[in-house]
Amino acid sequence: MSLAKASLRRPVSTVAVVLGMVLLGAVSLGQMPVSLLPDVSLPVLTIRTSYPGAAATEVSRFVAEPIEEAVAATPGLVDLRSVSRNAEAVTTLRFAWGTDMSTTVLQVRERLDNARSNLPERAERPTLLTSDPGERPIAVLGLSGSGDLRSIARTAIEVHSRRLEQLEGIASVAVVGDPEDEIRVDIDPGKARSLGITPLDISNAVRSANAGSPGGTVRRGQFRYALRALTEFQDVAEVERTPVGPAKSGITLADLGSVSVGVADPQTMVRLDGEPAVGLVIYKDAGANTVSVTKSIYGAIDQLAKEFPGVTIRVVAAQAQFVTDALSNLGQEIVVGGALALFMIWLFLRDWRASFAIGLVIPLAVFTAMTILQVAGVTINILSLGGLALGTGLMVDNAIVVTEGTGRYKSEGLSDLEAAERAASELTAPLIAGTLTSILVFGPIVFVQGLAAALFKDLSLSVAVTLTTSLVLALTLMPVLMVRWRKGAGSVVPAAEAPAQRDSALTRIGHGAAELYERGMAWSLAHRKTVFLITVLVIIGTTAVAFRIPREILPRVDEGLAVAELTLPQGTAIEETARQAGRIEAAARKLGSEGIYARIGKATDEEVLAGADPGTSATAQLIIPVPEGMNGARFAEALRTALPDLAAGSLTLDLAGQSEFGSLIGREGRVVRVEVSAPKADEATRWADSVRSKLAVLEELSDVRSAFSTTQPTIEVTLERERIARYGLTVDAVANALAGGLGGVSSGEFRETDRRTPITVRFAGNANEDLPTALATPIRGIPVGELVSVREIRAPVEVVRMNQRPVSVVEAAVERGGTARASHDVSQLVESIPSPPGVTWRVTGADTEQQRTTRQLVLVGILAALLMYLVLAGEFASFSIPMVVMITVPLAAVGGLLMLWATGQSINVVSLIGMVVMIGISDNDAVVKLDAIRRFREEGHPLEEAVMLGGRQRLRAIVMTSLTTVAGVLPLMFGIGGGGALYQPLAATIIGGSVSALLVTFFLLPTVYVWVEERRGRGKRS
Repeated sequence: MSLAKASLRRPVSTVAVVLGMVLLGAVSLGQMPVSLLPDVSLPVLTIRTSYPGAAATEVSRFVAEPIEEAVAATPGLVDLRSVSRNAEAVTTLRFAWGTDMSTTVLQVRERLDNARSNLPERAERPTLLTSDPGERPIAVLGLSGSGDLRSIARTAIEVHSRRLEQLEGIASVAVVGDPEDEIRVDIDPGKARSLGITPLDISNAVRSANAGSPGGTVRRGQFRYALRALTEFQDVAEVERTPVGPAKSGITLADLGSVSVGVADPQTMVRLDGEPAVGLVIYKDAGANTVSVTKSIYGAIDQLAKEFPGVTIRVVAAQAQFVTDALSNLGQEIVVGGALALFMIWLFLRDWRASFAIGLVIPLAVFTAMTILQVAGVTINILSLGGLALGTGLMVDNAIVVTEGTGRYKSEGLSDLEAAERAASELTAPLIAGTLTSILVFGPIVFVQGLAAALFKDLSLSVAVTLTTSLVLALTLMPVLMVRWRKGAGSVVPAAEAPAQRDSALTRIGHGAAELYERGMAWSLAHRKTVFLITVLVIIGTTAVAFRIPREILPRVDEGLAVAELTLPQGTAIEETARQAGRIEAAARKLGSEGIYARIGKATDEEVLAGADPGTSATAQLIIPVPEGMNGARFAEALRTALPDLAAGSLTLDLAGQSEFGSLIGREGRVVRVEVSAPKADEATRWADSVRSKLAVLEELSDVRSAFSTTQPTIEVTLERERIARYGLTVDAVANALAGGLGGVSSGEFRETDRRTPITVRFAGNANEDLPTALATPIRGIPVGELVSVREIRAPVEVVRMNQRPVSVVEAAVERGGTARASHDVSQLVESIPSPPGVTWRVTGADTEQQRTTRQLVLVGILAALLMYLVLAGEFASFSIPMVVMITVPLAAVGGLLMLWATGQSINVVSLIGMVVMIGISDNDAVVKLDAIRRFREEGHPLEEAVMLGGRQRLRAIVMTSLTTVAGVLPLMFGIGGGGALYQPLAATIIGGSVSALLVTFFLLPTVYVWVEERRGRGKRS
């Protein structure tokens, strides 16, 4: 007994089972986590190693190189990069997709432990970090007010951050830009020099006077009492009374300088709309629901605003805002697309009951699929919902075919039950074959590797599961609804034959279209060579157009935020960096932007652990909201135009924002790099500058710059060791005296309840950073300047190594034309530069990933085609008929390519998936049509007559399925709202491909079928 017969025999059981699955699906829908993207674990590891006091060249030689040698042989490693800066080395390992990262982490950690003995003693233990887009900040808050910034920062640390960290789903909250208190001991360098006292001597005296020690116990009779020794400073005034200098001299700190409580020199500054502020960067737990966590954050913000009315809290960036907008817009487009598909069905059937029954398949299939998707580990994200939106048009296809077949048999006089049973039984095999071929289009995506596969696995599963459930519902529930809803009403006459509607305008249009199709089909069969010639010309023309379409990994998505990275020459004071950042803020405000958040200087430890650049006094990051009604690309271009000097190499803009999506397809997704290698570092730098000037003239590139800092002026101090030994001094004494005169010396902490304030001893005023003053500091009466030699040089700020070779890197962002064309133009330009032996170039960047992704999708296409061929061979019991389908059906992609070119879209992973979908749809229509032709041939009709009859019989069903598919994805074409641009290439491909698929299915496929069958018949007769 077939599935349809069993359902018609037990209709109540069928409805009960479906409702049960819907109920489970509703429960699953409420429990599935909501996020922007699927859980994507990038195969990237980062090793951070600190080497305090070492210059960049020393860090590269003694830290980076031993670590590279230790991890270079790790299985699966495809790219190894290290960047050595002063006191730190960052080594990045990129592995092949599909690598077991849990095992790899253990292997790398073991190799690092073995290499620990090869590192300098002062080097700290290497820290191994994983890369996860989900570790990007979920929200960035700016705190400001009319009060003192120190009090606002103290409130942020002690109240706001702790309150937010207590929320469920929050991992940590980083406080950025808080002014650090400092007890500063300012020494008059002249007085200290006259007494022969160095800052280090004063620091040691302060430490000794502030030493903490246990007090022991005192016994009195049968009791023991703790003795508390007040050896530490109890107030700041005690610091001034600290004795310094020779014993019994009576000299105190007050005689040499002053002691004050103030703010330490800033390492990080935060500004909100140009005013000083404190930032809160919030990170969520892995797997936490982005939307629900953000709702709880907003609730806590409202409560804190009531408790602290003097502190203004502004949400600068919230990932959930983009997530909510993207998902809600996509949900609305699914609903609108479903409504349009139902309207198209009603136009053909002119029966609201049958149309409603078909439309009922959409929500039932979605809810039924939810349980399966939850078991498969799929989350509610922009891609899984995109799969449902894509399936909206596809899901009703099977129901349409069953309804149309049932109506046709009813018009022949059969009862409801007989018509439904006969139609379902007749169409079961072709529907299963057609749906299976559509599923096989997406199935191989699960088996490929790479970023595209990791992202679109959820989309593929969503489409495959919803198509499967819609097929089951079409063969079980649909016949039941067709019968029960018509009980006692007699035969249902199709709209095309209804007497009341026979003379309607739509009916006349339908008859006219059918006659036009028959004339076109007859002409095609009579002019086969002409049809084949037209097909060849169209293929040639489409191929020429395809080469002009830009190619990239993923389409750009405007999140309404621009992230600006400012990198000034190394050594730039933080005050100058703040001034230049203020220029960017002012330019953005003139363009209409509000709520501009700027972080100037170093990043916090939490930000660094999450993958942010550590930053220096010469760097700044700005989060700039794009003004309402302005396109992000135009805003970025206007900002560059307003700041031409910074845009020439210091300023880069990324429109992908702060979300997980931005971390995957932001600037890294559209960057091209040129790695220049030469025997000497200065030679590589010189040739890299030449490359940079050449790239600046390419129109498709922007933000051309050196990816890493090169050199900066440095003052090098060499110790005169013989002279130091002659005076009976030590190297440490000289080095400490020099360090104390330049920057100050840490002298312990002043403890006050639960707060600790650092004490710093330094020369007063500008003398703290004055080299002659420091060189005049005496050690046992000998000035430091007589014990050292000083010279000015240019030293590397960063030493970059790619795959264990030193390189200089020039990078640029691709603004237009796609990454493939940009990489090609850059390669040609670089090859045209004459270079001496030993200087080599390598062009890398996003195009490398794009080419690898394209190869993977080509593999998907080949594998899907082979599986489809085997399914069709089993369905038609023939190896020739499936070959006809496999040759003609891929031509349905012609319309998709032309539509991409006409709408200005690019060839990317999304559009390629759209082409694969169109091939699957066209294949489904071809299977249904060829099955009808085969049945007429089995009834004894001649070949061409069977083709005409089969085409006429399936004409309305094929047109309905194509139009409903177009209507289902039509809202996606407009790319409205957040994340809408992601699906525009998909919609364009499907809409354009639907037109070419109709032409292929209507005319080319039958023509090729007749030609093949006639040749096969002549072969049998001969």
